[in-house]
Amino acid sequence: MINVIDVHQEHDVVVMTMQERMDILNAPMLMQEMNRLLREGGRYFIVDLSDVRFVDADGDYPLLHLLRRAQEVDGYVSLVCPPGNPIRIFYEMLHLDTLFDIVETVDAALVKFEMALE
Repeated sequence: MINVIDVHQEHDVVVMTMQERMDILNAPMLMQEMNRLLREGGRYFIVDLSDVRFVDADGDYPLLHLLRRAQEVDGYVSLVCPPGNPIRIFYEMLHLDTLFDIVETVDAALVKFEMALE
């Protein structure tokens, strides 16, 4: 079961919407999908974590991998996670919000990308 339930393109930005879990069971499939998107030229990514309720260290690894690979090609990764979401609280406690731009909505992330790409 892959946890990327929707992948679509908004101009030059790949938007990925995740399901409820990012863990050891679905991390390998997530890595495959992210690597495919990178191979196909993806540089700018929005990962919507709004519906994610559980993540473990194995589930975090694909996001960190995506960030590193995107930065290698002058790309960017933005996470969507509303305030109060347990994943956002967890990421803020671990200071992952210093690595990722975390915004409240996909629309807010798209606006930031549009401004940065102009």
